[in-house]
Amino acid sequence: MKKYLIISIFLFALIASLSGCSKGIKEVKEVNIYEMENFSEVKEDSLVTFTDKKAIKQFKKAFSSAKKQLVVVDMADPQYKVELGEKSFFLWLSQDHGTIMDVEDTNTIYTLTNQSVENVKNIFR
Repeated sequence: MKKYLIISIFLFALIASLSGCSKGIKEVKEVNIYEMENFSEVKEDSLVTFTDKKAIKQFKKAFSSAKKQLVVVDMADPQYKVELGEKSFFLWLSQDHGTIMDVEDTNTIYTLTNQSVENVKNIFR
């Protein structure tokens, strides 16, 4: 019996750690994006706000489907800060890769899917 309890707890912890970054992203009426100087400084006059339902849906989908990475990393300064409702994330985008980090948990990163990277980049255009 004890063996099954330990296995159950382990599996629950594993599933929880592999889930996407959707915790806390609920009702979103707008997406605010700031260009960043570094982790604590926003570039002056860089705010762009999206209120289009399609853009909001794409951001929510991209961020909630991101996969948690089980590594410790030393990240470069973020390119963007994205506010989705009451949640805020740092965002790094490259040609074919995207990474997000919850501003309240800077020890964990999440990788965007390839499709999400394309969708987010299209919104930025």
